[in-house]
Amino acid sequence: MPRDNAELQTPWLRDQLIDWLLQIADRDRLQEILASSGGAAMDRMLDFFDDTGVLDEPVGRVGFILRDEGEVEVMRKLDSAIDQAIRESSGSDVGMIHSRSWESMMTAAREALRVMVVDGARNG
Repeated sequence: MPRDNAELQTPWLRDQLIDWLLQIADRDRLQEILASSGGAAMDRMLDFFDDTGVLDEPVGRVGFILRDEGEVEVMRKLDSAIDQAIRESSGSDVGMIHSRSWESMMTAAREALRVMVVDGARNG
């Protein structure tokens, strides 16, 4: 298992993933993104997740974007939370952001950041 970003084959994609996680983990940032881009930023985020396969096939991304099984697990949880938030989305962006499913998505993103950044720094 890769111990640090230098051992990953595509560390720049990990950096992009962390940037997206930072944006969706914070309600104020997320609200700003939705307000300023009319949803285009969320579309770019979802395209990034689709293009990298980090949510659909996280096991296959170990050594490329993800370091270990712990990171695979938080990506699985994030995938589930994003799917739920999208399924339940209706109404205004502000209403969406304050819904229970979007709160779960933000919580999953914060957990992914904790595992990837905080715990990763301790173990790397």
